[in-house]
Amino acid sequence: MKLLGVVLLGSVVQFAVGQHLGISPQTITLPGDAGGFSISDGGGGHVKFKYNGVSTDFNAPNFIVVIPSSGTTPATVHIGPNPSVVAQLQPGGIYSLAVGFTTVDQTPASAIGGIVNLIVPKEPPPSISSVVNAASMQPILSPGTLVSILGSHLTGPTLSTNFDDKAMYPTSVASTSVTFNGIAAPLLYVSPGQINAIVPYGLAGQTSVQVVVQRFSMVSATFTLPLQDISPGIFTATQTGTGQGAILQQGSDGLFTYNSLANPAPRGAALEIFATGSGAWIPTPQSDVDLFGALFKQQPLSMTIGGQPATVLYAGTMGGQMPPWSVLQVNVVVPGGVASGEQPVVLKIGPTDNSSQKVTMWVQ
Repeated sequence: MKLLGVVLLGSVVQFAVGQHLGISPQTITLPGDAGGFSISDGGGGHVKFKYNGVSTDFNAPNFIVVIPSSGTTPATVHIGPNPSVVAQLQPGGIYSLAVGFTTVDQTPASAIGGIVNLIVPKEPPPSISSVVNAASMQPILSPGTLVSILGSHLTGPTLSTNFDDKAMYPTSVASTSVTFNGIAAPLLYVSPGQINAIVPYGLAGQTSVQVVVQRFSMVSATFTLPLQDISPGIFTATQTGTGQGAILQQGSDGLFTYNSLANPAPRGAALEIFATGSGAWIPTPQSDVDLFGALFKQQPLSMTIGGQPATVLYAGTMGGQMPPWSVLQVNVVVPGGVASGEQPVVLKIGPTDNSSQKVTMWVQ
């Protein structure tokens, strides 16, 4: 048998002429074809091979998972869809990739390829079941409020976002967008069942809002609800909108810990409380512009704990943390005359308060 020789670091690696990869079948379609490709040597030998990537000629993202990525003929290479990529493809779309394999330690290398087609299952259009203040979980909104849009088929992947160097959040994520009265909203989080967004400040002065979710060319039915100037809501520990507030208290060591039944706050302790729905700032910002507390002001603000007025040390934006302009940070002092035990916490901004939310904290 005639041999080819390749010298590597003084040793000779030899391969028989005729060692060429073969592939079967030449085309598979996902998700219908559950198998993969059978890789073989034309001469029936045992030849090492590896996955050599995909061709971009089909103008499709790499939507496959290849297991194993290397082996020795004869072998079966399983091809499956990558869920995180497929989730971002248009429902009902058809995509194709050319998949390549090549021999290892062989000169010249033998290469073979196959075609993978993907048919993305069709889905119903986005459907909105509710739009709520993300803190109170009540359908009470105002410009600048951080909201949760709940429903089904709202988007494909689950993704969190962040603002860029211009302090702007994206208004389209994974080909999904949300509009409030036609104004695109900044998106902080998207998933099939929930989208977190900021109500655009451009709605200031309006009394109702129509919310629409669009994914690719599919559009939800319009969801209409009232709009207020102010809709304060305090974030809670259980994220249910009621009960124990997500409240930080400063200890004698200067460190902050979460208030709870097991960690009640002493009278005179400093607290950090977080809310949303404080309404339009003055001057009114754009919904995608970062705010700095020293440059903007809001309606008059007060807080009571256990029915007693709490001294407000600071009320403003969180300053550089995500999200800086839709979350209000309020620093107060636990009143000296408040009773021990579980006490209601009420935030009032302008003429509106969150008393219906029934947020509480624990006092020593």
